[in-house]
Amino acid sequence: MIMRAAIVGLRGNPCFSRFDARKRSASALLVILIIAGILAAAIGTYLALTSQGNSNVKRSIGWNAALPLAEAGVEEALSHVVLNTNQFGKDGWTLSSEGFGKQRLLGDGYYSVNISGFPNGKVYVTSTGYGVWRASNYIARTVRVAAQTPSPFIPIGLVATNITFGGNFGADSYDSIDGPYAPRKATALVTIATPGRLLSLGGSSHIHGYVATGPGGTVSSGGSSFVGDENYTGPGIQAGHQTNNFTQNLPPVFPPFSSTTPRVQTPTNGNVAGVDYTYVLRGGDYFATNLDSAAYGKSLYIASDSTLFVTGNVDLSKIVFANSGLTGPHLNLFVSAPSVTFAPSIVGGTPPQFWVFGLPSCTTMTLVSKTTFIGIIYAPTVDLRAEGNAALCGAIVAATFECFGGFDFHYDSSTRGIEAKDFKILSWAEL
Repeated sequence: MIMRAAIVGLRGNPCFSRFDARKRSASALLVILIIAGILAAAIGTYLALTSQGNSNVKRSIGWNAALPLAEAGVEEALSHVVLNTNQFGKDGWTLSSEGFGKQRLLGDGYYSVNISGFPNGKVYVTSTGYGVWRASNYIARTVRVAAQTPSPFIPIGLVATNITFGGNFGADSYDSIDGPYAPRKATALVTIATPGRLLSLGGSSHIHGYVATGPGGTVSSGGSSFVGDENYTGPGIQAGHQTNNFTQNLPPVFPPFSSTTPRVQTPTNGNVAGVDYTYVLRGGDYFATNLDSAAYGKSLYIASDSTLFVTGNVDLSKIVFANSGLTGPHLNLFVSAPSVTFAPSIVGGTPPQFWVFGLPSCTTMTLVSKTTFIGIIYAPTVDLRAEGNAALCGAIVAATFECFGGFDFHYDSSTRGIEAKDFKILSWAEL
């Protein structure tokens, strides 16, 4: 009873009451702080999730917008190469080391597109679309398209800005559909043309065909030189075999691709029908720094349509095609070394099957003395030299042409029957 009375007495004490109240207030404050912390954490987590969700939504919108932007760049580039069959450097497209490029804003995004390649051949369009994400941040997606451009260029014979004939120059034509060149098959369909204003013939130069200069130009002939049909023996120029209104835009050559382009191969040696070859091309795109291996007789075998880009030395003694004529494989050889010398024998191929393209970095090409080159040379920025007693069956386009000690040029008129290639998309892929 005494203890109970003591406790009752303490509770009635004012000091005890104040201590108990403070204890209860502290507990309540602690509970409030804990609840507030939990609520703050929950709200912070919710806001963070909301912000992250919003960011993800915006990123997704940018990601989805980037691909149509990239495809819009592809569409503009493809329209450009179809409409501009002679050159790409117009309508706002600017030239760089990567080719022709353009950038265009569309809404809050944009695309940057590049065209590598050249008219009358294969082009690669690389387009990157940039969809806006937040502020100045963009999501990028890239599309790469390979396409065959329309090819309006048809070789007419020998075309060069400056032409110098030395020694005994002779030109005529034949049709490789009827077999290899032979004098008895010769016709007079070749044209020797320059966009310049002067073409001079001298000595015993003879052209069974036509000559042409640029507007207002003249052709002079001296000695026993002549120009006329297959029965004309001169001297001078037969009526109807000369014109002075020749104009033709010959676009420069650009690299068809690079060593890092997807699906580009490296040429390697191989065995075909029991014969070893230094290089075998079985179709597609190939890149090489040089073709100068001495193994297996410096030979190149073409099994299927191929494009080969060589940046260095080319030293081949033989190029063999699987079949000749319309059903045979084709080789497009791009060369960019400063100086290139050709002396290979062409086995089983006709001129339309073999095209050599000279890039602007290739300044000189030489046809070796006492050899016959079979093919078409398209090198509008290259100086082409033919050494004594060299010959070519096919067609030539060069910046300058000069021959020494005699040169026989046999234009393959079957190139006039080359059907202009239609525009065709070869591949389309997102990188």
